[in-house]
Amino acid sequence: MNEADFRVVADFFNNQSVGAALGAFAAFALVVLTDWRRERRKLKTLRSEVEVNLEHAKAKLATARRMRALLRERNETTPAPVLRFNTAFMRQLVGEVMHHLSGDQRRAIEGLCYTMEAIDEIFSQSQTIAQQFTGPLGHAERDSLSQNLHLNWSDTVTNLKRLIEMCEHYLAGRFSYLLNKQYDAKNYEEP
Repeated sequence: MNEADFRVVADFFNNQSVGAALGAFAAFALVVLTDWRRERRKLKTLRSEVEVNLEHAKAKLATARRMRALLRERNETTPAPVLRFNTAFMRQLVGEVMHHLSGDQRRAIEGLCYTMEAIDEIFSQSQTIAQQFTGPLGHAERDSLSQNLHLNWSDTVTNLKRLIEMCEHYLAGRFSYLLNKQYDAKNYEEP
């Protein structure tokens, strides 16, 4: 290229319309790149939230086992509340990155959330039953409440073990397996 050719190219890029178009394109590219990065971060956050809930489930499992053992061994209970799973945040993240998730992945998250909410409800019922022990009770009432509470703690242990397995399948990327597996409660029960 000679000097005249460079001058034509320089004049072309020195044009205000061309400069405005290039600036607009650069701004558009920056917005696209930023959105892509933000959505990738949300996908990582969703995965991290499943990991957090897996650890949360393991801690709740230890609590349920401890409460069941306390009831069995000492016929005592503690009506302390247990921290709930944060399923609303997971559903919010899914809504924001839905177009990046497969159908199986979205259904797997919904299955995890449903299971977590069911477990939280069992914990809540157990707390309500445990609070009834603080009042005056007859022997038959106490025995009935104790049996109900023991069943709730056993159900909680079973469901938490199933949830832990489900979270592990999700984190391993086995979404369809997580959805199609027949979760038989007998495989998760503890004596």
